[in-house]
Amino acid sequence: MKIPLIIAISVVLIQCEPIVPQQSQTNKKLIFDNHEYEDIIGYAKVIPVENSQRKELENPVINLNERDQLIMTFDLLTDQFENLSAKIFHCNKDWDKSVLRDMEFLSQINNYRITDFNYSNNTVQPYINYQFQIPKPTISGNYVVAVFRRANPDDVLLTRRFMVVNPVASIGQTVRVSTTINKRDENHQIEFDIRYGNLLVNAPTKDISPVILQNHNWYTAIKDIPPTLVRANDGSLEFRHLDLKTNFPGWNEFRFADLRTLNVSGRNVARITNTGQEIMAPLKLDGTRGPIPYTLNFQDINGNYLIQNDDPGEGILNADYANVQFSLKSEPINGDVYVVGQFNNWRLTDINRMKYTTQNGLGRYETTIPLKQGYYEYLYYVDSDELPPYHFEGSHFQAEDEYEILVYYRKPGNVNDELIGYKRFRSIER
Repeated sequence: MKIPLIIAISVVLIQCEPIVPQQSQTNKKLIFDNHEYEDIIGYAKVIPVENSQRKELENPVINLNERDQLIMTFDLLTDQFENLSAKIFHCNKDWDKSVLRDMEFLSQINNYRITDFNYSNNTVQPYINYQFQIPKPTISGNYVVAVFRRANPDDVLLTRRFMVVNPVASIGQTVRVSTTINKRDENHQIEFDIRYGNLLVNAPTKDISPVILQNHNWYTAIKDIPPTLVRANDGSLEFRHLDLKTNFPGWNEFRFADLRTLNVSGRNVARITNTGQEIMAPLKLDGTRGPIPYTLNFQDINGNYLIQNDDPGEGILNADYANVQFSLKSEPINGDVYVVGQFNNWRLTDINRMKYTTQNGLGRYETTIPLKQGYYEYLYYVDSDELPPYHFEGSHFQAEDEYEILVYYRKPGNVNDELIGYKRFRSIER
């Protein structure tokens, strides 16, 4: 009688053991960037929360001295629950891991179980959405939050960057036409000053380090900017370069795809096909805008994206995934073409690299990317030794872009960089 009882108990224990998906891989190298380490990662974003309201279109930057928080939300494209945990890493200004110990930037043990999760409802692509309120660090600077399986440091799933600012420095800025004559029609020139007041600064050009971002793209960040004027007596620096040191191409207003409904074709979506096994959403054929004069068609959100479900009677857990096909009419060029935006963190990868095809005598670049239901903005980026990145988009001073100036400070004798100033602004306020 004992043997059947033992077998029954064993069966129950086996059934209660969570199943680890087959995609699990170990010995992954941790990257201090926005990165997915497996194909089962879907939508993932760090979102500021202010007065209990999610600021979906804000950048992952919070004030050390205020009550705002950050929430990390992400989907695993599976219906099998995962035992997940998170850990926070402090980084220096160049996003290298700092030498600070956990207790020097956190007031809690640096190992957080992620217990807030929900299954998708009636979606073609099953997924589980996980959410995690990121504990606020105790000092300013750059941070990376990493998600691991079963607290295994060798089994990381995804990483996301965020920043905490202690705004003791003030920033003034101007966006003007480039002082380089042949770039006046296409570039934005950022001029700014930093007032750091009574901070202990022995060598202003070394202790203070500004960084400029365009549309929250770290891959085109301008760093190592020397001041053009130092006023040590009143604690201020000026950055008014007459060359291209602080110039960005203005690019163009972003293209967009409205996928907030998957029942009918949204704007710039050619059609929606739901086979019950997958949802296909080819976009309308795009053309080059390189030689076309600038026109303001609409006010964009500077390459950002928004997860939203506008189908009648359905909520956010009903938001599905669609295979979105991007197509660009063009002759072949000497270089690679990518679809980029904040939805893929501006990275140039095999997933968003386009292939050249010919259909019915019409040449085009194409790629298909799975995207969660929502609104997306994008551009076509060219990686070439002969052509500029904006070859298909054009670059115009009149284009409106978002900029951020971040001011890092290393106190004499310290081993970490603090973020002491942050300014977010647009090139044109409309």
